[in-house]
Amino acid sequence: MGNDDRGEEILSGTGKVFVGIDAGTTGCTVMIFDEKGNAVGHGYQEYNCSSPQPGWIEQSLDEVWAGICSATKQAVAKANLPASAYHSVGLSSQRGTFGLLDENRRPLMNSLVWNCGRALKSVEAISAEFGAAEHQAHTGMTISPLWSAAKIVWLRENRPDLFDATRWFVNGQEYFLWRMGAEDWATDPASLTLNGMMDIAKLDWSDRILKACGIGRDRLPPVGTPATMAGRLSKAAAHETGLPEGVILCRGAGDQQCAAIGAGVIKQGMAEFTVGTSGVMVAHLDSVDRIKGNKLWWGGHGVPGAWDIEGGAFSLGASLRWWRDHLGRNELDESARRKTSVYSVMVEQAQNSKPGANGAMFHSFMASQVTPYYDAVARGGFLGLGLYHERHDLIRALLEGCAHEMKMVFDSFQSDIDGGITDFRLTGGGTKSDGFVQIMTDVIGVPSTVTKERECTALGAAILGAYGSGAFSSIDEAVGAMVQVESTFEPNAKLGELYAEQHAIYRGIYEAIAGSGQYAKLSDFSQKYQ
Repeated sequence: MGNDDRGEEILSGTGKVFVGIDAGTTGCTVMIFDEKGNAVGHGYQEYNCSSPQPGWIEQSLDEVWAGICSATKQAVAKANLPASAYHSVGLSSQRGTFGLLDENRRPLMNSLVWNCGRALKSVEAISAEFGAAEHQAHTGMTISPLWSAAKIVWLRENRPDLFDATRWFVNGQEYFLWRMGAEDWATDPASLTLNGMMDIAKLDWSDRILKACGIGRDRLPPVGTPATMAGRLSKAAAHETGLPEGVILCRGAGDQQCAAIGAGVIKQGMAEFTVGTSGVMVAHLDSVDRIKGNKLWWGGHGVPGAWDIEGGAFSLGASLRWWRDHLGRNELDESARRKTSVYSVMVEQAQNSKPGANGAMFHSFMASQVTPYYDAVARGGFLGLGLYHERHDLIRALLEGCAHEMKMVFDSFQSDIDGGITDFRLTGGGTKSDGFVQIMTDVIGVPSTVTKERECTALGAAILGAYGSGAFSSIDEAVGAMVQVESTFEPNAKLGELYAEQHAIYRGIYEAIAGSGQYAKLSDFSQKYQ
């Protein structure tokens, strides 16, 4: 059935459409899907983060809301459907990014973004309450200055005026659903994973962590269930978004749990790696008893009553965007001339270099190294450069370096989950280039599946909205109807030895620098002379 046929079916009143909103770190994607998971409308709006000091990352909640409204209007205009076709909205947003709201639920300052490194010295309050192993068993998370708990401690210690003035500490999902008209002021276990503030056994706020942070439950939204109705779109929000007033609003889940659902990862042994601004790998767990290591973190899935386990590489897409914005004038000019994506041009340029990039290497830790070392002060850079290297070598090294950090994450899953990963899927904007997918597959060394819809986070949010609004009887039914597998990439066996040797060097160099304390010294230096 073609796009025109689907439009006629929807217009005739025999079909429904479901809106999925993915309010990410660098932009908002809004997509409208029919009952078979075909996209009938798409919108995107980029927005910015700010860095007032080295390592600090902030973002305006109002600017993100404006991005949601703009992207939604774009999607609605492209879909060109009657109001009666719209059944539900499911929303996904960043995890570990939180806002400070006053009594009227208005922001007091920019939100503190998940990769903000200002709380390096504030984890002591958490460490005083827990040992490392006990903390992970209790929360599902390692102790890290990147999680929300440490940043709340930082606010209490460094900005007591803001800390005391804050009535609500909230994730993005609660705030944006409220802006849409939701009456149910609740979060969900999947959205709390990167907060480091959840009691994993209860899938609820941890009283012990809250005590260490110095806040009570009365300053936090209650913990609800993913894929449940939160309210209906208000008249004011309908005007701002272009969606029809009264459409059902549903809690989605955290961004990565939505991506997993949009990729069809709802069974044991399945995992997906989202290649976006950050890179996060998520696997489905039917029981936390399958966990046999401590290099990953775990929490509630977007599937109600299920679990997930995760690892992250927080600078993947951000590293590519960094090249685009600061070094990529050549690629930007070429993409403008050809009216194609700048990232497609970058991948094409990389093909002019040999696998292994003629010995050039890029460490992609532009915003810390996460899994498996959880090193907040690690930083990226090019290594092994000689006068013989050319621009295409650097771009190839950039792409391979991102893939090697992904392999560090993947290997942690293979070692830390009983039974490992048997069905591996790649999703996100970084998978739109087959050339980059092949590089990732070759470096990681296992077959990778891509779905027809690469914007799996938006699709997963739409699926949860569809299920939560009653359009499907189960998550399984919704996923079976709306997720379509497109193709599988096989690793190039001839490159296996090359990339295995390169990976050992990649990891070894990181361990040598980190073990010598030089990352920490560099961090102190940048703070001293900022």
